[in-house]
Amino acid sequence: MGPSGGAAMLFVVSAAVFLLVGGGLQSAAASAVGQGCKSRGFCCQGKNNTCRSTRLDHTRDPGNGDDDQATATGDKEGDDDGGREKKTCFCDSACLDLGDCCDDYRRFCKPVDCAVSAKWGDWGECSARCGLGVKQRTRRVIRPSMNGGKPCDSVVEKIACEGVNCKVARAPEGLEQLAETGKIIPASYGPWRKSKLYDPFRDIRKNLFDYYRSKETVNRPPYCIRFLVTEATPGCNSTDQWSSGLTKGSEVCAECQTMAMHKQLGGRCLGQGVLLRETRWNAVLKSGCHGKWTMQSRTEECQCDKESATSFILL
Repeated sequence: MGPSGGAAMLFVVSAAVFLLVGGGLQSAAASAVGQGCKSRGFCCQGKNNTCRSTRLDHTRDPGNGDDDQATATGDKEGDDDGGREKKTCFCDSACLDLGDCCDDYRRFCKPVDCAVSAKWGDWGECSARCGLGVKQRTRRVIRPSMNGGKPCDSVVEKIACEGVNCKVARAPEGLEQLAETGKIIPASYGPWRKSKLYDPFRDIRKNLFDYYRSKETVNRPPYCIRFLVTEATPGCNSTDQWSSGLTKGSEVCAECQTMAMHKQLGGRCLGQGVLLRETRWNAVLKSGCHGKWTMQSRTEECQCDKESATSFILL
């Protein structure tokens, strides 16, 4: 072989070595592309199947000759790194629970704990217009939890409430109320009903009240009802406090106090009447004094003037 032949042979060998080495470097560089979360710039929240990359399958033994072996980490992506397969891995926060995170997820996607405001907002309206309901308040989330960080503390608080804006029934819905009789006493007796001698929340009678009536008590302020007296019997004709206000054509105020409210009636007093309909009344402790009246209006959170002869209390 001459000099020219040796040079040609050397050129061929050098080219082969270059291609071999260059191809190996290119293969190694290619194998690193797309591996892990950092290379893709992914850090997704929740479960997101599109937020994925690849990683080398460290569980596969390239020396066992089983090229079709699969693992639970994901799909096959190729076999160009020392006989190890590339497997699909994920860069979403759900991978922490599913166990399919990329190797660099915890390093690249740092956990961020949730932060909430220490100040609560105002309480909202009661969910029930009349009767038992629920109202709630909220507070602001300053920074949401990310990448598996500590979740937010409660941002909603709820408490029980009772709606007092109860509907005044009209006939025919209030037909049962048309048959009721309002039993009344003078409003001047109101302070006595609230005294320690009468109050069932005090002394030994509290035990009896708790046993028999505590579950029936309505927790709402008193309200007033205005009536127009349409009939009054002769038994009301006298000069005492009872009769002076109970005459035909007079306008009277009847107060429904908390102790007289009935939970089974929707938190109202018996005999409160129906708007613009005639019902019956009876003056308790005044023999032969009774009649009819027509409900004119109703006012919430109200008390009748105890000094007036036309003010009464419903029992």
